[in-house]
Amino acid sequence: MPRFDTDCAHASPHLYIQRDWELPLSKQKLHPMGKRQTAPVSRKAPTQPPPDDDTSFIEFETEDPPPQSPPLPRVKQPFQYYCIFDVEATCEENDREWVHEIIEFPVVLLDSTTLETVAEFRSFVQPVFNPTLTPFCTKLTGISQDQTDAAPLFVEVLAQFEDFLQTHGLTRDNMRFACDGPWDIRDFVTKQCNLVGLPVPDYFRNYVNVRGLARKYFLTKTVSFRSGLVGMLDYFGLEFIGNQHSGIDDARNIARIAVELMRENVLFI
Repeated sequence: MPRFDTDCAHASPHLYIQRDWELPLSKQKLHPMGKRQTAPVSRKAPTQPPPDDDTSFIEFETEDPPPQSPPLPRVKQPFQYYCIFDVEATCEENDREWVHEIIEFPVVLLDSTTLETVAEFRSFVQPVFNPTLTPFCTKLTGISQDQTDAAPLFVEVLAQFEDFLQTHGLTRDNMRFACDGPWDIRDFVTKQCNLVGLPVPDYFRNYVNVRGLARKYFLTKTVSFRSGLVGMLDYFGLEFIGNQHSGIDDARNIARIAVELMRENVLFI
C-alpha cells in the first residue's frame, strides 16, 4: 500500500487510501496528549467535480453567500397624481416676433404610487390670431390644417379638460402639473390666456420642472441639454418612442423620464 504522505500524489485518482482515522480504534495513532486524532475539515469546495464512478469523493462544506440588501423603499411623492403636459403651438422658422398660439393640448396622467399612466387627455386647438398654419409648423409638429380647422377654441378645450379633472377626482390637493422645462406653462399657457382674455387657471400656478430635476440630481455638465428629451432619455438608457414635437408623444416620453426619477426617490415638488 502506498504511503499517504509521499505516494498519493502519483496514485490513481480512483485508488482508495485508508486514512488513519478510518482504522479500528486500537490501531489508530494517538495524539501526544493521548487524544484520538480527528479528520481535518476543509471549508473550501473542490475546484473540479469527481468522475461519476469515484465513490470515494467527499462533498466538503461551503460557506453560505452573504445575504443581499433589500431594495430601498420608494419615497412617497407630495402628490399622488402628476399631469405630464407638453403643448404644441403655431410657429414660423426664424421669426422671433411670431405670436404663438397653442394648437395641441395633451396631458398624460401619471399615478406616483404605481408609476403607471392611468389616463390621457388630448385635444387640438383652433388658433384665431394666425389661423393658417405655416408649412414649417406642419412639418415640425405633424399637425395638419384640417385638424386645427375642426378643433375647438382654446376656451372650449379648457372646459373639456376641467371635465377630465373632475372625472378623475383631480384637485390642487392631489395633483400637480409636470413639464419639460418652464416654457409650456410660463410662456405658452400664460400668453394664450392673455391673448384670449382668460385668467390663468389656478391648477397651472405651480408645476414641476422635470428637466430641472434631472439636471439637479443626475445629469452632469458633460450631458448636452440641447438634445432635450432625447438627451434625458439616453441618460436613463431609453429611446424616444413616437414622433418628436408631437405633443402627446412628447408628454408620454416625459412621463417615462418622470418614472425613472421617481424610482430614484427624487421628489416631484
